[in-house]
Amino acid sequence: MAVNCGPSFGICAIRVTLLDELGNVESGENSYVSDSPLSLAFSPNIDAGNTFSQRSGCGCKLASFKGEDNFNWWEFTFTDGTIEDAMVALMTGGTPITSGADVVGVHYPEELTCEESQRMVALEIWTQHIQRGGNGKDSIHPYIHWVWPASKWQFGDNTAEEDFMNPVLTGTSVSNALWGGGPYADGPPDGSDVKMNGSRWKTADLPPAADCATATVTPGS
Repeated sequence: MAVNCGPSFGICAIRVTLLDELGNVESGENSYVSDSPLSLAFSPNIDAGNTFSQRSGCGCKLASFKGEDNFNWWEFTFTDGTIEDAMVALMTGGTPITSGADVVGVHYPEELTCEESQRMVALEIWTQHIQRGGNGKDSIHPYIHWVWPASKWQFGDNTAEEDFMNPVLTGTSVSNALWGGGPYADGPPDGSDVKMNGSRWKTADLPPAADCATATVTPGS
C-alpha cells in the first residue's frame, strides 16, 4: 500500500534532551517526556532578500530583481497543560526544588555571566497522522515525528486567574549537526541523520512513555 499523505492532528507528546554547548547529548539525567502539551507554535525567522527596481527617466519599469530569502532559525511558543517543573528546569537551566526524590518546584535561572552559555536541549514532538478521507489514524504510519536538534528556552507570558494555568515557554532553534539519528534508536527510518535545522517523518513507532521525572539516555547510543 502506498504511503498515505494525510494531515497532522494534535500534539501527543514532547521530549527534550539536554545538550552541551556544542550540541552533544549531555551525561546524567538528561531527558524528559511529557504527554500533556497543549500546543507548540513554530515559525521560521526569515531574512528577506534585498529587492531592486530600475525605472527609466520617464518612470517606466525597466527591470526588477529580488535576492534569495535566507532561513535564520525557528521561533517557538510552547504551552503545557500541567506544571512540570523538572522539564522546565531542564529546558531553561533553572534549579529543581526537591522534596525527597520528587521535584516539586524550580528556582528560576540566574542572569548569565559573559563566560556562560544558555542551556540547550533537543526538541521532539509527536503528532497524529490521520487517514486521508477518514477520521482515524493512518494504519501504516499513525504518527509524525518532528525533531529540532537544538533549541534555547526562556519563560513566556504566563497568567494566573480563575481558570487553569497553561504554562508558556518561548524559544528559538539552534543549528546542530551533531544530533545524527538521536540517542533513542527512533531516528529517520532510512538511517539518515536529522538535518541541522530539523526534520520530520511519518512513523509506526509509538510516542515515548511519559513520566513526571527526568530520565537518563546514554549519549551516543
